Amino acid sequence: MTFYIVISLLLVVLVLANLWWRWVSRRHSMPCPTFFAGALESPLMNWLISTQTTLDRIGLRPGQRVLEVGPGPGRLLIPAARRVLPGGEVIGLDIQPGMIERLKARAAQAGVSNLTPILGDATQSHFPPDYFDVIYFCTVLGEIPDRAAALHQCQAALKPGGLLSITEIFPDPHYQSRTTVQRLAESVGFQLQAIHGSWYFFTANFVKAYV
Repeated sequence: MTFYIVISLLLVVLVLANLWWRWVSRRHSMPCPTFFAGALESPLMNWLISTQTTLDRIGLRPGQRVLEVGPGPGRLLIPAARRVLPGGEVIGLDIQPGMIERLKARAAQAGVSNLTPILGDATQSHFPPDYFDVIYFCTVLGEIPDRAAALHQCQAALKPGGLLSITEIFPDPHYQSRTTVQRLAESVGFQLQAIHGSWYFFTANFVKAYV
């Protein structure tokens, strides 16, 4: 009986901590902290959010120019860089200097030369219009206080016909439902292409319409 009580209390604590982080981060712009980078690279994280499955759903191809918003230490971006070869390049835009340094180090260690880390805010303009073939987020959109502004920047930076891909997993503290993701993307002009997966781990793909 004592064992079940302890487990129940731990679950309650985890749920409350999850809700607290979600509430605080929405009000004070708290992205996943740099000290958590090691956990993002762990086999457990890859099991929860399969790198191969996520990249397959995005559908990267050789020769593409790709942006990941909030790449952290590069769990997805480094293998993405390999997928767009030959001729392609990837850019990682992250607001945290510590994550950018971690990404640079891991890319160098992996021998990836077509990856460029950039320190910056996703709600600000950093790139020319019609620049990218693909822009993707993975469990990051909910960390951005002004999500519509970030998606407006994606709309401007994508080529006509370009792909916006958003992956979410429950119970991430910043989890965005499929309905919320679709509403936000369509509100800035994207058109739904497909949603892959179930509600607890899905990838929603949208296209920028040709004018």
